[in-house]
Amino acid sequence: MSFFSGIGPKPGRIQVLVLILVTLFSTTAMAETIRLTIDEAVKMAMDQSIDLKKSAIDLATTQYSANNLWSEIFPSFSLSSGLTVFSTPLLTDPGFTYSNDTLSYNLNFGVSLTLNPSIASSMKRIELAYRTQLLKYDDARNQLEIQVIKYFLNLNTLKENISLMDQNLRISEQQYARNQIAFKNGLISELDLMNSNLSTETARYNLTTAQGTYQNALEAFLAILGIETGTDIIFSGTVEIAPINYDPEQLILEYLPKRPDIINQRQTIENLILSQNITTLGSRSPSLDLGTQWRGGSPSNNKQGLGAPFSDNVAGTITLRVPIDSWIPGTKSNQTVRSANAEVEKARLDLQNTETQAKAQIRSLIINLRNTWSSIEIARMRVELAQRTVDNTEKSFQNGGVEFQELENARRDLSDAQQRLLQGEYNYQSMLLDLAAALNVDWRTMTNQQNNELSRYSADDGSGSTILRG
Repeated sequence: MSFFSGIGPKPGRIQVLVLILVTLFSTTAMAETIRLTIDEAVKMAMDQSIDLKKSAIDLATTQYSANNLWSEIFPSFSLSSGLTVFSTPLLTDPGFTYSNDTLSYNLNFGVSLTLNPSIASSMKRIELAYRTQLLKYDDARNQLEIQVIKYFLNLNTLKENISLMDQNLRISEQQYARNQIAFKNGLISELDLMNSNLSTETARYNLTTAQGTYQNALEAFLAILGIETGTDIIFSGTVEIAPINYDPEQLILEYLPKRPDIINQRQTIENLILSQNITTLGSRSPSLDLGTQWRGGSPSNNKQGLGAPFSDNVAGTITLRVPIDSWIPGTKSNQTVRSANAEVEKARLDLQNTETQAKAQIRSLIINLRNTWSSIEIARMRVELAQRTVDNTEKSFQNGGVEFQELENARRDLSDAQQRLLQGEYNYQSMLLDLAAALNVDWRTMTNQQNNELSRYSADDGSGSTILRG
């Protein structure tokens, strides 16, 4: 009896193993598949975004402050009470003694208000903080929408690429099967058969790599949407592309002031000017302090303790404070005022730099869109030519007119042309989204010329392309 005879699986174990494999296969096969549109993906991402929720909290906080500007001139109220437990000498005669007659109590209530010309600037700064936060919130929503749509389009492109890789694999497998028969009949050489086998395995490798790339990107996309991992998606919808050719200078003239970064920088300047006013007025303008205080209780020097008669007193004060040191060059207050002025000038320079970069971005996107569209047209022509070349080369190969390597090269050229076309179309879609973001317009207006906010500036130049003009 062999030593290994008792180690092999027994019939019961085989049944359990088969059951486990069937269960795992069934679980994999039952992985949920959902159909998803672009709008649904954007909505899910916005509902899931933690950063967007935090921004909404900040927005609500600034809005609450802006709705209660009266708090800047609301007086300060104070209320206090105290109890004197003992009052006695400690080191002098007659020494420390305790007596209930020294007990006393007091109540204090006060109202104070400080008036300064800087209050108006403080109120405007609070309103500006709300408008700035609202701009940031809207911009965050727009940026998230663009990001999700790019994810969506990229995954759709990767899925189409997988379909191409799968098609190439099937064609390679079919060709390898035919070549095996041809080799047995002595019609092709062993080298051709080996090349055909290598072509099949290369196609299989490319397909596996494409599937892995897609799966990794899909898992990241599912995390953004808050969808359970392992879910497959059927993508419904895309961003249509068309040969549009906008005039960048007209776009800059019309839409540059509406960009979020330009508006934000202008708001930064406005905020610094308000801060400058607050600093200057606060340190150089007279302030008026108004106060009223009421005191009540038993006298602290009474001899009757808590039983002493109640007495009270109310006092009103008006104080005018005139700062002097900020007018003296070189003092800390004077340096603070000068620093506030310098920050405003630096912010204006930053605005110039932001506008320059924004103009360059818009011009660059327009140029890249034109070049990419030309590349797409060439890529489409390449696909047509490569497909015809493959068809003719296959016929010649079957008739023995060309080597298998020539057929393989033709198929490789077709696959490369198809992939370049897919990538070019995605790049064009991505740049359309970037242009919409750069102009701060809805991305649909860049693709829907029939219902386009930009259409009032468009005209046909006779070549079929659309040019924006004033």
